[in-house]
Amino acid sequence: MTTTWVIEIRLGERPGAKPLRRAVVEAHSEAEALRLVLAEAEADETQARAGLDDGQEEVFAQAEAANGHPEHHTGENEPHGA
Repeated sequence: MTTTWVIEIRLGERPGAKPLRRAVVEAHSEAEALRLVLAEAEADETQARAGLDDGQEEVFAQAEAANGHPEHHTGENEPHGA
C-alpha cells in the first residue's frame, strides 16, 4: 500500500522561509518518495539547461541591448564610402 508523502526542500533553518521545492508523491517508503522527488528535480534541471542552451543567443542579445551594445554590427565601424 502506498502512502502520500509531502517533501519540502529547504536550505537553512530560517523561520518562515518558503521551501525551494515542495512535492507531494505516492510511494511505498520514505526512500522511494525521496527518489521520486530527486528524479523530478533532475528532470527539471535537465530541461532548464536545455532551454538555456536553446535560448542562449537571445539571452546574450538581451544583455547586449541592456548594456547599450548592438547585437549585430551594421558597418558603423567601416570607413565611409567603403
